[in-house]
Amino acid sequence: MMLCIILAIILFVAIGGIMYLKLKQDQDIDEFYTEDKKISDRNVIQNNETMMQYFEWYYPNDGSLWIKVKENSKELSEKGITALWLPPAYKAVNGINDVGYGAYDLYDLGEFDQKGTIRTKYGTKAQYLDAINEAHNNNIKIYADTVFNHKAGADDSELVKAQLVDSNNRNNIISEEKDIKAFTVFNFPGRNEKYSSYKWSAKDFDGVDFDDSTKQNGIYKFVGKEWEQDVDNENGNFDFLMCADLDIDSRDVVEELKRWGIWCIDQCNVDGFRLDAIKHIKFDFFTEWINYIRSKKGEHIFAVGEYWCGDINKLKYYISKSQNVMSLFDAPLHYKFFDASNQEENFDLRTLMQNTLLEYDEKISVTFVDNHDTEPGQSLESWVKPWFKLIAYTFILTRNEGYPCVFYGDYYGIPEKGFKGFKSQLDIILKVRKEYAYGEQCDYFDDKNLIGWTRQGDLQHINSGIAVLISNSNEGTKKMFVGANNVNTTFVDITGNYREEVIIDNDGNGIFKVNNRSYSIWIKK
Repeated sequence: MMLCIILAIILFVAIGGIMYLKLKQDQDIDEFYTEDKKISDRNVIQNNETMMQYFEWYYPNDGSLWIKVKENSKELSEKGITALWLPPAYKAVNGINDVGYGAYDLYDLGEFDQKGTIRTKYGTKAQYLDAINEAHNNNIKIYADTVFNHKAGADDSELVKAQLVDSNNRNNIISEEKDIKAFTVFNFPGRNEKYSSYKWSAKDFDGVDFDDSTKQNGIYKFVGKEWEQDVDNENGNFDFLMCADLDIDSRDVVEELKRWGIWCIDQCNVDGFRLDAIKHIKFDFFTEWINYIRSKKGEHIFAVGEYWCGDINKLKYYISKSQNVMSLFDAPLHYKFFDASNQEENFDLRTLMQNTLLEYDEKISVTFVDNHDTEPGQSLESWVKPWFKLIAYTFILTRNEGYPCVFYGDYYGIPEKGFKGFKSQLDIILKVRKEYAYGEQCDYFDDKNLIGWTRQGDLQHINSGIAVLISNSNEGTKKMFVGANNVNTTFVDITGNYREEVIIDNDGNGIFKVNNRSYSIWIKK
């Protein structure tokens, strides 16, 4: 009996100790994140900055995009676009047919005869630099798309000892060691060591997805190498994604990527980076890389990472591990929009922000509706249905949280898929963001199918102040407060979706209306 009591006490103490350590770990992360909040201050959006992703997957490979950026910069600026995320500008494995994510030579921006072409899908280096210069002339920042996870299109193969791993659990080795012919030799003969003399070989990678000796596809991990450990845990370990996987544990690799970052800013005068596939790269790498870039080029350098996951807890973990060094695309919010467009009136609009990055930390949330990966036919296809798109854009463009990003395909259309886009309607919402969506925000998330919010305006923006309603079911009305400064003024729906005028009463309230499955944005007449 006494032995049982002693064992019970030991078990109780052990459990208590484990619980304490878990609580202490959570507390440490919370304290660490709180202390590091100041890092995200660089991401505070002033004067309603708005990003545009200026490409879509099926953009024609005619070398015209950089020219289009240059020609349209003035108009985009007038509409309210303050930054452009441009596609990968460097030479990729499929030459002019490559969107850019099959990264070959980061130093070839359409300057050298490599992969059967001088220009990239989007144009030449000279055109790229001209486009950036013209964008800057129109007060538009440029963010360069950057792929550090892998390289593709090697100039030669070499014999490497490797083992096949289970694609569903990359921690499981499923073959004996053997020599494979791996495409890991990158000499960039067309560039002939201009800008960088670094030559890549098997020492710089930890695995490939093809054995050229047997012509077999698979995930081959090099003997003597290990997958990076602090990465997303999907498939056991999601270090490997595709092609030749960079070994970020190698100091030579890290230093070369740091040199390239400085070179990119010096050559191109970009204002920041969009960082691809960060969940496949060990989580503290970009802490070092971005801090190094900022130490050399200034704290203003912006960075936004693509951690593609709908689970907010994984994003929160990444934020803590990477020391809150960058913004992240709000994939959980995208999936909310996707679900809402599919569930229609069954979706509860009051939950739009729940378990999103926007709810967790609005300063580092880059909000978006769709992108090149989610459009029809692509790897992460989760296309928000057209009936809900403008409702979603109304949400991200008129509220005071987050850094919204407008997708090229939603704006100009996707001819390849027969989608015409919403340029005229988005221009109106962008105008609202640029001129009217300021001041204190008041939310009316009190109905499953009809929610609203108001912005009371400020003294810096003449006639600012708005009232917004969105509905995923029937038409409806909502009484909302727009501020005592708007007493007895008249509000109209700038979208034209609702024709009646609204008179603000003596208490600063108005009864605003919205059509079924629609949106309305009310401004002073």
